[in-house]
Amino acid sequence: MKFNSVLLALSVSAVFCSGMASAAISGTTSATMTFTSTVVTGTCTAQVVDSSGANASEIKYGDVYRSDIGKSIVPLAIKFSNCSGVTKAMVAAKPGSGGQCSGESYDAGLDTAFEIWGGTVSSGVQLSCTTPPAEQDVTITNGSGNYAMESRIVAAAGKTAAEVGLGNVSAPVTFVVTYP
Repeated sequence: MKFNSVLLALSVSAVFCSGMASAAISGTTSATMTFTSTVVTGTCTAQVVDSSGANASEIKYGDVYRSDIGKSIVPLAIKFSNCSGVTKAMVAAKPGSGGQCSGESYDAGLDTAFEIWGGTVSSGVQLSCTTPPAEQDVTITNGSGNYAMESRIVAAAGKTAAEVGLGNVSAPVTFVVTYP
């Protein structure tokens, strides 16, 4: 009889414990979570480079003879590097601080001006001072890109090479870069 009461007590304990385990397994039916992030625009390092590929804040023509006004062309580019989250950049030009337009060109003083062309002079897109074209697309691949340009020194609007003054000339131009 002692054996039966122990067996009965163990059986009741086993049923009671299995009922509690079943209740614990079927408890929570859902869970919630909140995801957070800050979405930021991509960015690149953009630098104007001269014809040798060196970083430049000034594109130097050196001495230009009056007879070379309208003929002297210097290549330059905007080099994009260290790009993150960017597949395309847009480039536009405008007069820099204190700069003015001379017709479609950027006034340089002494009846001279500078033209800027995306691509090559005369066959590319002129980055006109007075009538700017649409922003120019630059494809960014593997974190870098390049926007090739050429500039040309010309006589100011309404002037001829013979009327150009002698001396140092310069035209401040700002390239505006956006990342769509």
